[in-house]
Amino acid sequence: MENTRKNIITLISLSFTGAVAISLIRPVIPIFARRMGATGFEVGGLISGFMLARAITAYFCGKFSDKLGRRKIFIPVGFFAYFITCILFFLSRQYIYVLLLSIIQGAFSGGIWPIAQVMTIENSQPSFKTRALSFYFASGNAGMGVGNALLGVTIVFIMFLFKTDEDYAMRLVFLLSAMIYIIGFFLSFTVKDVKRTREKEPVSSSESKVIDNKKGLIGLIVLGFLIGVIMGIVRSIVVLYLNERFFISTKNIAFILMAMNISALVSMLFFSYMSDKKGIFKGLFIVILLTGISSLLMPFINSTFMFIVVLVVLGTGSRSFTPISRSTVSELSGGHLGQNIGLINTVSSLGAVVGPLAGGLFYDHFQKPFLFVNLNISIFPLVGILIFISLFLLWRVSMSKKATVISGEQAG
Repeated sequence: MENTRKNIITLISLSFTGAVAISLIRPVIPIFARRMGATGFEVGGLISGFMLARAITAYFCGKFSDKLGRRKIFIPVGFFAYFITCILFFLSRQYIYVLLLSIIQGAFSGGIWPIAQVMTIENSQPSFKTRALSFYFASGNAGMGVGNALLGVTIVFIMFLFKTDEDYAMRLVFLLSAMIYIIGFFLSFTVKDVKRTREKEPVSSSESKVIDNKKGLIGLIVLGFLIGVIMGIVRSIVVLYLNERFFISTKNIAFILMAMNISALVSMLFFSYMSDKKGIFKGLFIVILLTGISSLLMPFINSTFMFIVVLVVLGTGSRSFTPISRSTVSELSGGHLGQNIGLINTVSSLGAVVGPLAGGLFYDHFQKPFLFVNLNISIFPLVGILIFISLFLLWRVSMSKKATVISGEQAG
């Protein structure tokens, strides 16, 4: 019990450390590449390359860790690889090198974070697993908030201290990120592999097990893909959009992303608690509803303030979906927990591959607005409509299952 508690604390700390490091460079990379002459499609390709590599390695690393019986080895290897790639980012002068390094980071990301999620579940009590995952992801959101704030402060400090431009300041940010990753590398050695047999949770209601059947599982996977599309676009094209449509500087974009992460942190804890206590579907329904509505509104907003508000709501909904979906999928493990967590990460990552590429095409080819509609980000309502269709189908599955259970009880 003591080892499992220490493991959870360490894994949460690693989530925070890794998030600080990645959020330092994530807003920088699209602008960094753009100033090398990259098109919107090529900027989208950076995130897509990252997420495609992550999608592939997440599934296979999860499956391999199930067979190996040891999971922790993946984490220090991944942190050290991130350290090296951040140094190489600092030295990069061409788009192709930035693309290759993004793909390499994605490959090692697929080995770190799905495994860390699996270990968090394995070290938690069944009745607390959604909240344990929520604390894990909330720690990551807190780290992203800290990293975004640190990015803004660092750029201002470097520009003031060295009397240099923003481009040079962004390069030095990669070195700061590398230093934080090496801290995570040493911290990861304190995690211990714990062999644990998790008891199956009692089913309290039909609603609490949304994905006990194949149709529900398919619905959840489709939603995971669509949420991945949204998150991929936010990480790439929206950063460009804020910079080029509203003329927001890199440091101020970092502060906007910080606000989004802080909001997501609070909502993640709340909705995960609701899911543990009131049923999975209630939590899923609300966070997906928030994501879908805000997606529909995005291209119709021309006010800087209102766009930021809707963006924060969008980030809140999409980020809160993550721990609830992982907790739900863990119920289907059947002795293959690593493989199943790898699967949902793979699906989300594939969405984040498609999102930036499709978003980049829209951004390049629909540059002029139509009346008050900003067509270059009109991909958002298209995804929003698909989210509502998937949510409706998931609701029908849930209601059908509930009706079946009630009929069975009456017959009994």
